[in-house]
Parts: sequence; C-alpha cells; structure tokens
Amino acid sequence: MKYLARLLKFYRMDFCIRNLGLGVIALLSLDSLPKPATAVVVLLQLLLIQMHSFSMNDYFDFKVWGEENYIGVLLRDGMNEKTAVILTILPLLIIGLTAFFNSGYLWLLAVYAVLFFFYQAPFARLKDNYLLSILVNSLCLGFILYVFPFLSLAKRFTLTAGVFSVIFFFYLAFHEVIHQIAHFGRDKIYSLPRAIGIEKSVRVAEAFLIIPLFAALIAVAINPLRYFFFTGTIIFSSLRAYVLQKTEPIQENFIKLRERNDKFYSFQEGFYYLFFLSLGHIARG
Repeated sequence: MKYLARLLKFYRMDFCIRNLGLGVIALLSLDSLPKPATAVVVLLQLLLIQMHSFSMNDYFDFKVWGEENYIGVLLRDGMNEKTAVILTILPLLIIGLTAFFNSGYLWLLAVYAVLFFFYQAPFARLKDNYLLSILVNSLCLGFILYVFPFLSLAKRFTLTAGVFSVIFFFYLAFHEVIHQIAHFGRDKIYSLPRAIGIEKSVRVAEAFLIIPLFAALIAVAINPLRYFFFTGTIIFSSLRAYVLQKTEPIQENFIKLRERNDKFYSFQEGFYYLFFLSLGHIARG
C-alpha cells in the first residue's frame, strides 16, 4: 500500500482522474453509448497520457527550477534519476500496448505528448511564455481530452463536438489565466500578469468566458431541445464572469478563487452536463 500511495502521488492521480470528466462527457455526447470495454480503453488511454505529462512536468520543474514537488522529494531522498525518468515514460509504453484496441486517433495523444514535452523540456520551456502556455494547456487539457475519445468512437465531427471543443478549449484558457494570476511572482515564467498586469489579465479571463457562452447560445438557438445541455455553459460561464466582476483585482483574491473546493463551479458544470446528456440517452431509449 505504501508503494501504491507513492505511485499515485508520483503520477498526480488526483488531477488525472478529475480531468477524465472531459472524456466521460465526450462519451456521453456521442449519438449512442459505446460498449463498456471500448469506453474503458479510451479512458485508460486518457489517464495514461496525463500520468506521463504530469509526472514529467514535475520532474522538469524540479530539474530546472528546483521546485518543491513530490518527485523532487523522491530524488533528494535517493531515488535513482533514471528510475524517475523511466517511470514518467512508462505510461506512453502502456498506451502503445493498448493501440491494438484503439489506434485510429492515437495521433492526437502523440500531439499531446510532443506539445507537453516542449512545454516542459529545459531547452524549450514553452511554459515560460504566457501565450504558448495558455495555448498548450488549452489544446492538451481541454480540446484533446474531449475530442480524442469522441473522434475515436464517432469517427466524425458533429456540432455537439464542435461546441464542446470550443467550450473546453476556452475553459482551460480561462483557468490558465487564473492560475497565472494566482502564481504571479511564484512561478519563474513570463506570465500574462507580468506582461499586462493583473487587472487586464482579468479582462482576458472574462473574454475567455464569453466565447464559449456565445457558442452555447448559438447551439441552443439552433435546436433548444436537442442542445439543451449547453445551457450549463451559459449558466456557469455567466456565474464565473459575475464573480470576476465582483472580485477586486489583487493576487490574494485569485489565490482564493483557484483554491475553491468546487474549482470555480467546475464540478457543478460537469455534473450538469453528465446529468442532461445521460437524460438524453434515456429519452432516446
């Protein structure tokens, strides 16, 4: 049990499992539910790619910044560095073993892995640039985590997939800006708040909320009954924008917002999608 607990912390499984919510939403947004075994394989692949990127991120942050994280603690306590590197790569090797069951869109996970490698690697460190940091996080942890399972099973792009892709891309962009404000002066990057200040960064975060809100409004206007679940985006994006409007633009306030137990209405919005998407499948029989 002790070694299992260490592995869970090494791979930051709390984040990995929480982010699987986007994959579950993708599966429920299909026209018909997939076979359980197929769904498990796709979600496992999403879990593994995150285990790789999060553990490698901690490894490189320790090596480059000397950041105090769990992998850094293990290395200081005597873990062999080659062992740490092998463990970060191991999830990619396991994904390769699952390719027999689902290989059609694995190139998306390859894009994810490459982007995150350059995001973290000492010779590139795309995370040091606020624009590239927002872009990589939004593509990998928003767009790809949703669109990979959807395309793997649907084999085509639909209006539902398009709107959800916009929603999750800008949802991650919004959270990355909030992250950069909360970590302003703590992370050794050229962040958006450093470039334009906290107040203007908040306005950018608000803009990232407005774009998916309008995408959801368009979908609901096209067919209110079929796309009713997108009202969740309208409700929760509006709530987030309202909170931002009422929040004084000082860093301490955004540290508190980022540490909210509901992750800034993320859990409520996720359950909203899951409930109404499931209800749609029940109604269709």
